[in-house]
Amino acid sequence: MRRILLILCISWTVAQLSNAQRTVTSSPAFTLADPERANPEKDFRRAIARHDFRFVGVAGFALDVPGVPDYQTRSWKTNGVKVIAGTSDVGHRDFNAAARVYATRHNAALLKYLATHRSSNAKT
Repeated sequence: MRRILLILCISWTVAQLSNAQRTVTSSPAFTLADPERANPEKDFRRAIARHDFRFVGVAGFALDVPGVPDYQTRSWKTNGVKVIAGTSDVGHRDFNAAARVYATRHNAALLKYLATHRSSNAKT
């Protein structure tokens, strides 16, 4: 019985990790040349004007959507994500840190907007 439970736990963990990685590779990416100088609030307003209600994510071993704790369980169905191209667990640390700050600020503005408006990118 313990072996079966152990095998099930390991299988579930591997499935979750592969699903998270697939989310990173299948998500659309956008280029953000200099996240330190970018204005996430201004970019957010432009996205809303285009009816783009996706969150901003950063790539790594798995997708991370900073500032959106329930993204994987709820928000991915209604809003989706766009990943900052060039982010990863390895590579340019300053770029990754600045991209994470950018994503956090953008996502905070989007969460605030969504709290007062009923909008999503969900297909009907």
